[in-house]
Amino acid sequence: MNSAPRHPRIFGRVAELELIHRSLRCSECSGILIEGEIGVGKTMLATQAFRDRGADGIWIRGDRVHQGVDFGAFGLLVDLDDDPATLLGRIVSMLTSTRTPQVVFVDDAHLLDSRSQGVLSELASAGSIRLAVLARSKTADGYIPFSSLVEDRVLQHLVLDVLPPEDYRAMIEHRLGGIVSQAVVDIVDFHSGRNPGKLLELLEYTSRRGRFLKRRGVWILDGLDVDYDERARDYTRIGLLDYSAKEREALELIVLAGEVDLATLLEAGLGEAADALVASGELRLDARAEHRYQAVENHAADTIRYTTPVGQSRAWFDFIEARGDTPSDWAKMIRAEWGLVCGAEISEARTIDAARIATGLGDWHRAMRLLAEVPMERMDPHDLFEVARLYCACNKIPLGLDVLAHAVRTACCAQLVIDSLVVWMGRAFGNSSPALRLADFRTALERLQEDGDDHPGEGVEAELGVELLDRVSTAVVEHRPIHRSVFADLSRQNALTSTFHVLDTSLHVMDMLDSGSTHEALALLGATLIECRADSSAVLRLTVLQVRALLQLGRIDEAKSLMADPPSHDIAFLSARSGPMDLLWAQVHLIEGDLPGAMMALRAAIEGLEYWNQTTQLAIALAEAEYAISRVGTPEEADDLHERFEALPFPGLYHDYRRALVLRTAARAIRTSDPSYLSELRRMLAEAEEDGAAAIVVLIRLLLFRHFDEIEPEELCRAAGRGTGREFELVGRLGAALRDKDPQALSAIAEAYGPSMPDLAGRCTALAARFGAQGHHREAGSEGHGELTARERQISALIVAGRSNAEIARELGVRVRTVEGHTYRLFRKLGITRREQVAEAMRGTEGRLRA
Repeated sequence: MNSAPRHPRIFGRVAELELIHRSLRCSECSGILIEGEIGVGKTMLATQAFRDRGADGIWIRGDRVHQGVDFGAFGLLVDLDDDPATLLGRIVSMLTSTRTPQVVFVDDAHLLDSRSQGVLSELASAGSIRLAVLARSKTADGYIPFSSLVEDRVLQHLVLDVLPPEDYRAMIEHRLGGIVSQAVVDIVDFHSGRNPGKLLELLEYTSRRGRFLKRRGVWILDGLDVDYDERARDYTRIGLLDYSAKEREALELIVLAGEVDLATLLEAGLGEAADALVASGELRLDARAEHRYQAVENHAADTIRYTTPVGQSRAWFDFIEARGDTPSDWAKMIRAEWGLVCGAEISEARTIDAARIATGLGDWHRAMRLLAEVPMERMDPHDLFEVARLYCACNKIPLGLDVLAHAVRTACCAQLVIDSLVVWMGRAFGNSSPALRLADFRTALERLQEDGDDHPGEGVEAELGVELLDRVSTAVVEHRPIHRSVFADLSRQNALTSTFHVLDTSLHVMDMLDSGSTHEALALLGATLIECRADSSAVLRLTVLQVRALLQLGRIDEAKSLMADPPSHDIAFLSARSGPMDLLWAQVHLIEGDLPGAMMALRAAIEGLEYWNQTTQLAIALAEAEYAISRVGTPEEADDLHERFEALPFPGLYHDYRRALVLRTAARAIRTSDPSYLSELRRMLAEAEEDGAAAIVVLIRLLLFRHFDEIEPEELCRAAGRGTGREFELVGRLGAALRDKDPQALSAIAEAYGPSMPDLAGRCTALAARFGAQGHHREAGSEGHGELTARERQISALIVAGRSNAEIARELGVRVRTVEGHTYRLFRKLGITRREQVAEAMRGTEGRLRA
C-alpha cells in the first residue's frame, strides 16, 4: 500500500489515520501506540486502518473476563485448552506465519493479561510483527501498556485529543443533517467535551427525545429542556470511577458547596484528595482566597448535584452550614439551591438573593428553579421586575409581560417603571401586547406623580419618566425608528436607571460605529461592561457590540476569544446567545474569505434570532444574508429574505439598521439591475455624508465600486480619512491606487482581499492590467460593456479571479449550465473566444476614470 485513502467522515482525524498507516509501513519501528480517553476515536481509526489493509491483519481485544487468563486475548485464534506446553509456540507460529510481518491490532490493551502483553512486546521488539495498540489514557492504576516500547522507539506514539471546533461542528452537522446553530454546538460541547464518541451517543439520545428544533434547515436549541443531559450523566458516572473513594468524596463535597476552604477539608479528612483533584484539573484553587478550593463548572459537576443521595447530601449541607464561612456570591447561589434540593430550611430572602445572583451570571434555569420556590404574591415590585426580565430573556415572553404588567401596576418608584419600559421596548416593541401597552406606563407614572415616590431623592423623578415616555410615544406615532436622538439630553441624566443607561450606551455605540469612531466606541463599551457585569442580559448585548467593534478594527483573534468562551452553560442562556454569536461568526468567516461558512452562520443566525424574538439584531442578519445571496445564491432565496425583512415590526430598536438598509438596497440593485435602487443608494450616500455617518459613506462607496463600476478615487480617499477600521483602510488603499493608477498597489489589494471579496479582486486585477498596458486598449467589445448585465459583470470578475465554471456555479449557487450560458453571452458581447482574454477585454471596456 503506497498511501492511506482519505475518509471524509473521519472528522478531524485524517492526519492521524495517515500517521497510523505510515507507522505500520515504517522500517524504523514496529507500529504505534494510540492513547486517548474513552470515546475520542481510537477504535474508529484503528478499525478504518484495519479495513484499509484488507485481509492483512489480526484483531484482538482485551477484556475483564479474560484478563486473569494466561494468553486469554488469543482465545479466539488458538485453542487455549490444548497442550499447555505448546501453547506459547502455537501463538508465536500463528502470529509470525506470514512472509512479511503482519499487523496485530490490539483494542482495549489496558485489559490484556500480562502473558499476552509479554509475547506481543517481544515479537514487536524483534520486528517479527507490527502492532497497533489502543489504550486508555486514564486507568485505575495509572499504567499504560506497551509504553516501554514507545520509550525504546519500537512503537510510535499517538495521543488522541478531543476534536478541534471546526471538525466538531462538521461532525454534528453531518450527524443531524443540516446547519447547526452556535447554541447546539455549545451545549453538545459542554456535555461531551468535544469527545466524538460521547457526541454520537448524545446525538442519538437527542434524536430519540427531540431535544433540538429544526427551522428551515437549521437546528436550534429550544432553551427550555433541562433534561437534555440525562444520557451524558452515564459517561460522567463512568469517569468518576477512575478516582479513589476519597477523591470522589472530596469532589462531591466541593461541587455541592461550590467552594470549601482548606480547614474544612482537613476536618473532613479530604485535604490530600482535594490536592490530587486540583492537580488533575477537576478542582481549582481560588486565586482571590488563599487555601480555598473551588468546583469547576462542567457536566460532571451537574451530574454530582443531581445524583448524590439526599441523605448524604443533607449531611454534607449541615456540615458546611455549621462552619459559618463567608462564601462568594456564586457559592451562595449554589448552596441556596443545594439546601432546597436536600430539604433544608432556606428563607425566602435567601432564595430571592440567590436567584438574583443566578440571573446576573446567566444561570437562568437555576434562577427560575429558585424563584419557583417563592410565591409571586409575596414578592415586592422590584423582585417581580427581575422575574419578568428573566422570563423575557428566556423567551417566555407572554408570561414575562404578564409579570412585568403586574410590576408596573404596583410600581413604587419611577425608576422601576422606566426599567420596565426598556424591557418592553426590547421584547414587545411593534407588537400589540394585551398584557402591557404604552398607556399602562403612563398610568403608572401619573399615579406616582399624584401619590408620591416610595424612594424620593434616590432615583429618577416621575416627571422625567413622563418626558421619556412622551418622546418614545411620539416616535411610535410618527413611525420613526428609535435611535439615540429620541432620548436627546435625557441620556445625560445620572439619575436614570442602569437599565436605561445600557440601552442608551448601545444606541450611542451604534452611532459611533456608523460615524467611524471605532476606538471611542470600544472604550465606551469597556467602561460600561465593567459597570453592568452583574446583568448577564446587558453583558450579552454589549459584548455583541464589542466584538463588532473589534472586527471593524481587524482585531480578529480578540473577537474570536470573546465569542468562543460562553460565560455560562445554562441552556436558556446559550440559546439566547446563539443567534447573535452566529451573526458575528458570519462576519468573521466573511473577513477570512470563507463564504460557505459565512452563509451557513447567517442562516443559523436568522433562525435563532427569529425563534428567540431577538428582532433588534434580526434586521442586519436578514440584510447581510440577502446581500450575500444576491451575489452567490438564487434570486428566489434573496427575495424571501427581503420579504422577511419587510415583515419586521416597525418602529423597533434595531442594531445596525442603517447598514441593513444599505445592504438590502444594494442587493436589490445587483439582482434586478433596476436603476431606481442605484438612485436610492446614492440618496443614502448623500444623507450619510450630510450627517457625518462616515462608516456608511465608506460602505456605499465600496459597494458602488465593487458592483456598479463607479470609480471615484478622490471621493474614496476623502471618505477613508474620516474614520478607523478595516473598511476605511481598504477604501483608503483603493482610492490611492486608483488615483495614482498604480497596478502594483491594485494587484496587492486583489491578493489581500481576493478570498473575502472576489468581485473586488476581479475589478482591481482588471484595472491593474489596464494601467500596466500603458495605454494599449482593445477596441473589440468596447461598446458592449455598458450592456452587460449585473450577473455578467459578476461572472466576468470571477473569471478574471481565476475561477472555473464549476467553481463559479458553486459560489453563485446555480447550475454549471447556467454559468456556461452567461459566459457564452459575455464572450459574444466582449468579442472574445477564450477565458484568458476576459481581463484584457474588460480593461478595454472600463468606463473612463473620473480622477
